[in-house]
Amino acid sequence: MPPFELSLFDREKDFDPFYSFIMRNTDYFTEYLETAPSRGDVEAEFLLDVPPGVDIENKEVYVIYQEQNIIGFLDILFNYPDTSACMIGYLVIDQKHRNQGIGQQVYDQAIAYIKVKDIQKVRLSVVEENKSAIKMWNKQGFETVDEVTTEYGVQLMMEVRL
Repeated sequence: MPPFELSLFDREKDFDPFYSFIMRNTDYFTEYLETAPSRGDVEAEFLLDVPPGVDIENKEVYVIYQEQNIIGFLDILFNYPDTSACMIGYLVIDQKHRNQGIGQQVYDQAIAYIKVKDIQKVRLSVVEENKSAIKMWNKQGFETVDEVTTEYGVQLMMEVRL
């Protein structure tokens, strides 16, 4: 497997290939099968979306490059829901690059970075039907701490203490 590079999202350099990545991965973003999102929709949902009252400066989006192609992305929201925690919003790997250990390596790098920032717990949510993701997060030590019903169905709130 060729090496990959995890880098902070740069709108000027990364937006076009990021948009293409989103449009290619319709298995993950199933609602886009019916209606293709505009570039503004993608920017709003993935790059600018934060919970009410949370500063956009707390959000860091990383793209995963392999051989000059975006093959995934990672979204971390720091100091949420409190200053001792962060939330992984997305960790998505391109359909063609899954089951190769890339997600695990990205997660390991992210956790090392999160620990340096003195974060004690990491949270994330997973749609209840996404059994493979739940299994993967359980393997990382995440446990379900809550269930929330959203427009996407029941989401499991999962957490791991570092």
